[in-house]
Amino acid sequence: MKIVADENIPLIQALFSPLGEVITRPGRQISADDVADAEVLLVRSVTNVNEALLNNSAVKFVGTCTIGTDHLDKQYLTDRNIQFSSAPGCNAYGVVQYVFAALAHLGLVDTNLKIGIIGCGNVGGRLYRVLKSAGFHCACYDPFLTKENIADLSSWESLFDCDIICTHTPLTREGPHSTYHMLDGNFISRLKQGAVLLNAGRGEVIDNQALLAHFDSGNPNGIRAVLDVWEPEPELDTQLLEYVSVATPHIAGYSFEGRTNGSLMIYRALADWMGIDEATVSEKLAHTSRKVFGEPQLLEAINIVDAILKTHGIEDDDQHLREKRSNLAVDFDLLRKHYPKRREFSHYVIQNAAPEEKAFYQALGFNVR
Repeated sequence: MKIVADENIPLIQALFSPLGEVITRPGRQISADDVADAEVLLVRSVTNVNEALLNNSAVKFVGTCTIGTDHLDKQYLTDRNIQFSSAPGCNAYGVVQYVFAALAHLGLVDTNLKIGIIGCGNVGGRLYRVLKSAGFHCACYDPFLTKENIADLSSWESLFDCDIICTHTPLTREGPHSTYHMLDGNFISRLKQGAVLLNAGRGEVIDNQALLAHFDSGNPNGIRAVLDVWEPEPELDTQLLEYVSVATPHIAGYSFEGRTNGSLMIYRALADWMGIDEATVSEKLAHTSRKVFGEPQLLEAINIVDAILKTHGIEDDDQHLREKRSNLAVDFDLLRKHYPKRREFSHYVIQNAAPEEKAFYQALGFNVR
């Protein structure tokens, strides 16, 4: 069996080569010729999987080692009887870590602040639960959920009273709740004075040109923007980059655990499709997890903010992106490909934490001893 895969998928050879011949390619460069005689295609979010790519191919299984699926033409795959799987929730804690790193960098780790969350699925819902456990006030907007799912489910209007707004919706272009350009110029102009708009979901959810126009007009409500995702990628608008307070190259969920979990989840999905027995699959995954994740590591930190930033050097991520502004179309993907190993909060042990901070550390996922 021939497997064509994005070269940036972690453990691609270790996990999948026992199942077939693995051929790796840069994700944006995977072509119809590459997959013509392949039975399996494994991708990340940068590969558009559609009729143009798969027509006349032998592909019978598509796995995306990511939480999102907007790069998959699911209707086409269904019509062609091509099995497809994603990795929902694989990097949710990595995105939570990113959000807290951004807040720490901006001096906003303050439970008196009200945080709005747009989209409370796998990622937004996880962020909401962590924030609530840490003592933050939240207002959540998600028209597909009820208060039985999210106690702090609120109206669209409630978002304009928030100090920080985080977007974690999938990208959809049809239906009554389409998210494409959902955050437009009108939304941006109505944000609370000094609010922070953070997007670690999909770039096109925010109208980037409307955001640029708002900053160009003098930014009358004094907002700040934290953008990990852009419109478009990788050729983002360098003018907008100059205004953004924290700018990163689509790496919010790029924690070591998050990326590895995506591979592990798709391995299980592919193995199930191939009919490999559950005991064999579980043993393989357990052995791999023990080997790659290792033991928790002691982290010395003077306080919560210090601990957060020591686990995620978001200032370095921002600087590295800005340094590449002259050739972003190429370097954007290289920054992702060579992204340093970032371990999540759960990998670290905090000893002798101040009594008043223990609950906060635990809410974030640190091991407190």
